Amino acid sequence: MQKGDGLTLLRQTMVLINLALTLFLCAVFMLTPWRAMHRAESIDFLQGLSDVPAPPWSFSLAVVGFVAFLVVDFLYRYGRLGNGRSAFLLEPLFAVVVILTLHLEDTGLLLLCVVNLVNGLHGRGRVLFLAAMTGLYLLTSLDVLQAMLSMVPLSEYLAYYEGQAQQLMQTAIGLLSTLNLILFVGYMVLLVGQRTEENAAIRRLNGELAHANDQLSVLNGQLKAYAAQSERMAETRERNRLAREIHDTLGHALTGITAGADACIQMMDISPEMARKQMELIAETARAGINEVRRSVSALRPDALERFQLSEALVKMCQEMQQTSHANIELFMQPTDMRLSSDEEDAVYRIVQESVTNAIRHGHATRIEVNLFGQDRQLSIVVQDNGVGCGQIEPGFGLRHMRERLRLLGGSLQFSGGDGFRIQATIPLRWGDEI
Repeated sequence: MQKGDGLTLLRQTMVLINLALTLFLCAVFMLTPWRAMHRAESIDFLQGLSDVPAPPWSFSLAVVGFVAFLVVDFLYRYGRLGNGRSAFLLEPLFAVVVILTLHLEDTGLLLLCVVNLVNGLHGRGRVLFLAAMTGLYLLTSLDVLQAMLSMVPLSEYLAYYEGQAQQLMQTAIGLLSTLNLILFVGYMVLLVGQRTEENAAIRRLNGELAHANDQLSVLNGQLKAYAAQSERMAETRERNRLAREIHDTLGHALTGITAGADACIQMMDISPEMARKQMELIAETARAGINEVRRSVSALRPDALERFQLSEALVKMCQEMQQTSHANIELFMQPTDMRLSSDEEDAVYRIVQESVTNAIRHGHATRIEVNLFGQDRQLSIVVQDNGVGCGQIEPGFGLRHMRERLRLLGGSLQFSGGDGFRIQATIPLRWGDEI
């Protein structure tokens, strides 16, 4: 049984005991004069009393007061008395009415008041209430108060009875009063034990909460450090991204401008008109490069991919590079309508752009072959030129960032410089149509 259930059982038992005692006392005070009168012993009975007895019907007020006491307790427990302050006035008031009606013979009802209301008070209010109930209990227990109020004590009513009947009634009244007091003590002991356990549980929970707060502080510190590290990594990735974009854009544009300018210098004396057309191509390449730089800084896609499909953008890029450098660039795509995601298209475009730019700028190639073919959800890019090649390859900025782009997509990069320069990249396709 839980302690809360034990407290409820003790309180309900006290209610029954007080009800039984009230009814028993009412019966004694009401029936004793009636019995003496019907036995023609009323004169002897009245002569044995110390004062004029109260009318027998007046003792029924004790039953009415007890019922009112129970009604107030019921309303208080089910929240029908607002904030409950009325219960702390009405219950003791009805208890005093019952006690006075029964000639101060049933003071245990004040103990039931304490049991009913002590849980509803805390701190100073509880102390004041207990002090008031203790004072009232001691006051109503004084025999001198009966004389002051001209009350006939119960013992004079019981004196009418003789022998075993008198002893039996005294025993019953004493037993009920004693049992009520024992239950009250047990209730208070159980209540104190419950409060002690609750306080211990609260202290334990506070300790666990403090420990959890300490751990949370440590985790918050770690989280802040992780956030700072993540921010630094994000800044590094963004710098690398911008570096790749600007490198690819400027490298491609400046290579075209440089190759075109060299051709223009050679044609100045031979054909000024052709040199003029070449300068127009150089100017167009420069403007396109500026737009690419702006888009790279703004984290947008290449301008060609903004306006064209991937295949069209690659064809346009190769044509422009061929016009400015006079290198023969051949582009082969299978299939031509590849449907890739945005980041896959960006990577393919930049890899082809960087490969062609390197072939012209570093390899001085005059023929470049670009092959793109897809199969089994994998795209392969192969760029082969006839340039000077390279015996020992040390990856520069362009090759490193090309590899980084592919690594983000789960792809790979291979290159060789034995016969010209060859770049082979593979990209596993994540979604889109099968190719």
